[in-house]
Amino acid sequence: MLPVAFVAHQAGERLRLRIPARKGDAAFFERAERDLAVCPGVAYAEANPLTASILLHFHGDLNELASAASTGHLFTLEPPRMPEYSVLDVVADRVDRIEHFIQRRSQGALDLETVLFLGLVGAGVVQLARGQALGPASTLLANAATILALHRNRRDRR
Repeated sequence: MLPVAFVAHQAGERLRLRIPARKGDAAFFERAERDLAVCPGVAYAEANPLTASILLHFHGDLNELASAASTGHLFTLEPPRMPEYSVLDVVADRVDRIEHFIQRRSQGALDLETVLFLGLVGAGVVQLARGQALGPASTLLANAATILALHRNRRDRR
């Protein structure tokens, strides 16, 4: 039975495969590097048995690569998994936790929007005091004004 490989990441023409079942198997990774380097679409292959990974500079079809790896008795390639949560979902969840923490600790007197507004105004005042009125201060104060305008708009709609 062939070991299972999966796509660890793919960015542009860089494709990193991981084959955890063969971790530390130098002979396997030497053969995989050699055999994959001649596959269609592969410009370069570099294997690392310590991390159980193969880095490919690849501009071909992933299905063709999987077929070549299987035919060459190297591995079977698992299709890339879609993450359950996007990065923005994770960030939004963390920001929600911070929001709830601030509201709990201030007994409802503050929310994240208010803290951000006060922080931007404070940072803007510091930059003004330093003589940086046109660069950092104006940007910080403009962002604070945007938060205030959004708050007023929401409040007026209620």
